[in-house]
This record gives sequence, structure tokens and C-alpha cells, in this order.
Amino acid sequence: MDTVILAHGDADGVTSAAIAKSIYRDAEVYFTHPVGLLGDLREFALGKELVIIQDIAIDERNLEELLQLLGSMDSRIIYIDHHPDNGALDRLKSTGVTVVHEEGASAAELSYRFLNPPREMSRVAVYGAIGDHMMSTPWYLEMLETWDVKTLFFEAGTLVLALEAIGRNYEEKRKLVQYLAENKLPSQDPQLVEKAALQSRLNEELRLRVAKEATVLGNIAYIIDPGGSLGTAAFYAKVEKNVKVGVAVEKRKDLCVMSLRSTSQVDLNTLLRKIAVELGGHGGGHRQAAGARIPCSNLGSFLEELAKHV
Repeated sequence: MDTVILAHGDADGVTSAAIAKSIYRDAEVYFTHPVGLLGDLREFALGKELVIIQDIAIDERNLEELLQLLGSMDSRIIYIDHHPDNGALDRLKSTGVTVVHEEGASAAELSYRFLNPPREMSRVAVYGAIGDHMMSTPWYLEMLETWDVKTLFFEAGTLVLALEAIGRNYEEKRKLVQYLAENKLPSQDPQLVEKAALQSRLNEELRLRVAKEATVLGNIAYIIDPGGSLGTAAFYAKVEKNVKVGVAVEKRKDLCVMSLRSTSQVDLNTLLRKIAVELGGHGGGHRQAAGARIPCSNLGSFLEELAKHV
């Protein structure tokens, strides 16, 4: 079957893609994100028999065009996701898309449960759940009874840290999807282990740098161009500065790309879908872990609005 997989490039997305790849061996794999999904569908999915979309939230600004495109495609389309529903899921279903959605579970868990791969791939799904901090579902707790917990966390940690080191090297990520689809352990690859060990040391350096350099504004703390993983930097900004929201920003020419982490008291997904859009950008994700992209000219206003709402 002529198949394409479009997945997020983090640990949950990579493991989700690997689970799909373990069944659809000849599938092409591409990594995307909410803002890029529409364009990537046009570029990579037209004419395919099966299209599997994994761990990608729906961006409201592209929703009408996305629905029109999906409704015009002859492909069988499976959409597997766990981000909060912004009202798009029923409309996706109306175009004939098979929607697999559940908050609280990782996309990897949902992919495993829906696609029904070989049982051994359940540990790959567990890696994704650990990487995305989705570790309280009945399925996840059941899996802890079927695999050695020490090994699971070691393998998951190796994978997640290695992926941070790989960054936006999508060709290397595609090779990793193939590697995991063959049910190989991350620790069996010396290069992955080396990358993970180095990334662990870099993350500790990042923690110390964020603790020293992050700026507090109300009940948020932010750091610009932290020189490391944005998600990790945002987490440490929150923790080290003892605030409700941590923000890490990377300037890419005129575009500011950021990752945010919050305490359970703050719903980042709802806030960012409002604030980022009002300032000419995009935003959203999970309640306590989300991202945004805005023009850098609006960064100051964004941080002030975020602090005001928090």
C-alpha cells in the first residue's frame, strides 16, 4: 500500500511513526508541525492510498483550507492525536477522516492501541509516553507490568536525549524511525548512547545557565536564545525561578519560536491560542507544555500579555 506518515519530530511523534512503520514497512516518513501540516499534505500526501497523521494539533488559522484539502483527497486518512480538541475533530470526521483522539494518553500509546502492531512494539510506545510525560493511563500502568521498568526508563531516556541532540536533522530522524520499527533498542546503537550522554551534560549546563540568566516578569520567567533545547530551557526557567510559567525563545531571523512549560494552575494551550494569534502568530499544544511562533517585533508585547494573564 502506497503510504505516507506525517508525524511530530519529538519522542512521542518519532515513536508513533515507528509503530506505524512497523506495519506499513514501505511508508514514507516526514516530520511536520501544526502550522506546516497543510503544506506538507499538499507536498507529500496527494495521491497516496493511506495517509497517517500522528501527534499534530490542528491549527485554527489553517482549518478551513485543511478541511477542504482533506475532503478532496481520495486517500484513506488516519489522524491520531492527543492534544486538546479545539472544535476541529468533529469537522475532521465529517470529511471522512478516521480520528483517534484521547487526551491524557500519548500519541504513541494511541497509535499502538489503534494500529495493533506486534506486541514488542509496546515498549516503543512506552518510550513515547515517557518522553511526553503521559504516564498515568491504565494502558501505561499495565505495560509497566510487562517490561522491566529499569530498562524501559534507560532506553526511553537514551532515546529522548538523543533526539534532543539530533534536533532538526530530519534525515537522521527518519533513520531512527526505521531503526525503532525494527524493534531495536536505543542502547544497541553506540552513537545514540553517545549523543544521549553528551546531551545530558549539555542539559545540566543549560540548567545552570537558565538559573543565572532567565528574566522574571510577573509570574513568568523567560530566556532568549538559551543555546539548548527550548523545552528543557522553559522547564528550568519555571523551576529555577519558582514561577508558574517558563518561556524559552529562539530567534530565527524575524520569527520567534518558543516553548513554554507551566504548573497545573495554568492552561497554556488556551492562553496561547488567544495571545499568539492576536499578535500575528500561532500557538497551542498541551495544557502544561505548549509552543508558539510570533513575529519577533511582537515578542515584548507577547511576554507582557502572557504575564498579565498568568
